[in-house]
Order: sequence, then C-alpha cells, then structure tokens
Amino acid sequence: MAHRKIGYFDVEGSCYVAKPGRWRGKYVISEDGEELKEKLCVTLHENEEDACAEGMRLGVAAARQLMKEREGYDPGEEH
Repeated sequence: MAHRKIGYFDVEGSCYVAKPGRWRGKYVISEDGEELKEKLCVTLHENEEDACAEGMRLGVAAARQLMKEREGYDPGEEH
C-alpha cells in the first residue's frame, strides 16, 4: 500500500485480486482519519504492482480535484 499527502487529504493506493491472475487497483481518500471517498479501479492488471500504481495515480488525481473544489487551487502531486 502506498500513501501520499495531497493538500489536506491522505491518499492510500492499494490493490486486490479481482480474479485469478488479475489485479484491480483501489484508493481511499481520508482527512484526519475520516474516510471521505473510496473507489475501485476498472482496469484489470496482470500484476499487483501495476494495479497498485493505478490506484495511487487515480487517488492522487481525485484528491487534487477535491482540493480545487474546496480551496480553489491544485496543490500538485507532491504536497
């Protein structure tokens, strides 16, 4: 599981076995320990690493959008 801080939000990217030999990404966005949004990715991947990377990438994008909606600016990917 990977973790990043984006503005006020914590983003966790992970993955799970969707069916034998296929992985699906997942992300959870939380603030102060309270879960705000969880989403399962659509794409099936052949390996765990790619699926987790997709979960993290989509989670970061969603958290950046939340910051834009809340604060009116994009904190970028590294905050």
